[in-house]
Amino acid sequence: MHALLLPLVLAALAVIAPPHTERVVPLGDLAQQAARVALETAGLDATDVAIDSLAARARTAALLPDLRFDVKYSSAGMHDYASTTGTVTSSYFGPSYEVEGMLVFHLDRLAYSGQEARLERLRLERVRAREIVTQRVIDEMARWSKATAEERDTADGTETHADAVARRVSAQMALDVWTGGWFSRRLGQAP
Repeated sequence: MHALLLPLVLAALAVIAPPHTERVVPLGDLAQQAARVALETAGLDATDVAIDSLAARARTAALLPDLRFDVKYSSAGMHDYASTTGTVTSSYFGPSYEVEGMLVFHLDRLAYSGQEARLERLRLERVRAREIVTQRVIDEMARWSKATAEERDTADGTETHADAVARRVSAQMALDVWTGGWFSRRLGQAP
C-alpha cells in the first residue's frame, strides 16, 4: 500500500508546488558579451589599428630619404708639388673641414618596406591571442553554467551543493578576472 501511496503523493506535490522560476539569461549572448569584454580588457580588440598604423608609417617612411652627413677635419701642414720641369714647389695649407652630405632614396620600399613580414607575424600573434582569450572565457562560462545548474538542482546543506557553490564562485571569479569585474556586475551580484 505504501508503494502505491508514494507515487500519488509525489504527483500531488508536483502539481501543488509552484514551478521553479528563475531569470534565464541566454548563455550564448552572455558568453559573447563576456568574450568581447575580456578581449577589450586584454587590449585585444577586433581591429588592428595600431598595426595598420605601423604599416602606413613604414610605407610613408619609404618616401623620405636617408640623410647622411660626414664631416672630416684636416690639420695644417706643408705640401710639396713636383712640376714637369723638375722644380719642387712647397705650399702651406691651413686647417680645413670638409662636409659631405648624401640623400639616398629607397623607392623600392614603396612596394615592400621590409616590415610587412614582422607586422604580419604580429597580426597573427594577436589573432591567436584573441582565440586563446575567447576559448578560455567560453570554458569558464561552461564551468560556471554547469556549477550554477548543479547548485540550483541540489539540496542546500549537502556536500554536492557546497561543491557546486565552490565551483560556481571559482568560475565566476575567473570570469571577473578575465573581464575586469564586468561579469559579476552583469549578473548583479558579487562572487
